[in-house]
Amino acid sequence: MGSPMLHLSCPAKVNLALSVGSPVLASGGGMHSIASWMVAVNFSDSLMLEKLKGDHSEFDIAFDEDEETHQPIATVDWPLEKDLCFRAHALLEQHLGKRLPTRLRLRKRIPPGAGLGGGSSNAAQTLVGLDRLYDLHVHPKYLLDISRQLGSDVAFGLGVARGIKSAIVTGLGDEITPAPRKDTIDFVLIFPPFGCPTGPVYKAFDQLHSYAPSETELKPADVDRVQALASSPTVAQHASFNDLAEPACIVRPQLRDLKAQLESTMSLPIHITGSGSTMFLIAPSALTAKVLARKVTATTGLRAVATRTL
Repeated sequence: MGSPMLHLSCPAKVNLALSVGSPVLASGGGMHSIASWMVAVNFSDSLMLEKLKGDHSEFDIAFDEDEETHQPIATVDWPLEKDLCFRAHALLEQHLGKRLPTRLRLRKRIPPGAGLGGGSSNAAQTLVGLDRLYDLHVHPKYLLDISRQLGSDVAFGLGVARGIKSAIVTGLGDEITPAPRKDTIDFVLIFPPFGCPTGPVYKAFDQLHSYAPSETELKPADVDRVQALASSPTVAQHASFNDLAEPACIVRPQLRDLKAQLESTMSLPIHITGSGSTMFLIAPSALTAKVLARKVTATTGLRAVATRTL
């Protein structure tokens, strides 16, 4: 008998709608209230967890090769201690007050700094996977508490692991309301050769709206507008919106140029997910998405993948 082992998928998320409020003073770190319609897609990282004997854990974190070039998609240029899988494992051990010796192997396809919540999805699946692997039965409330220490998209990742693949996400990203849909939405994800750092994008958002650190009158996120799009029977190609799209283009001016180039080349609305840098378009079918993804790469040289909601 081999050691108990789990193979998990860590899906990317796309923000089909993202409204951002003013900074929440009570959050301490200048975090913002948001209202977002997030959907999980079948473009994902792969996670393997295996029980080990003894007290020590092993972490093997790397990027997969690109299918076309056979070169690594990116490089892991952050220290292990900063990796969200590593931190999720450490925080769960800390919460339980005991070691969870595990071999963790992560193969990433989702680029870093992409606005697709790749690291957050990795962390969420690590928490849920360790809970299953060790038969811990940790209360979901405690997993949510841990997720708040890891990042604002981890709570959505925990929801995805529980089968909530489309949700209205509010608060500081930690309040998840299921928004189930009968239809499948097809996308083309388009990856610039650079990421967008989340902190500077939010700072640019504050400067754009003249929000001062000592702001007393809070402007909430527009939950109604987000819910209206999420409840519409079909999602038109132009209907997606994102309050962080312009700030992302301010932080990365090349993003504005690429977006304009793509809109001209494709004759379709091009959107930005999260705090960037990934762009996307909504396609009428899976077949069309594959054709459009090939066209994007052929005309711009940018990596693009066809994907759809789970």
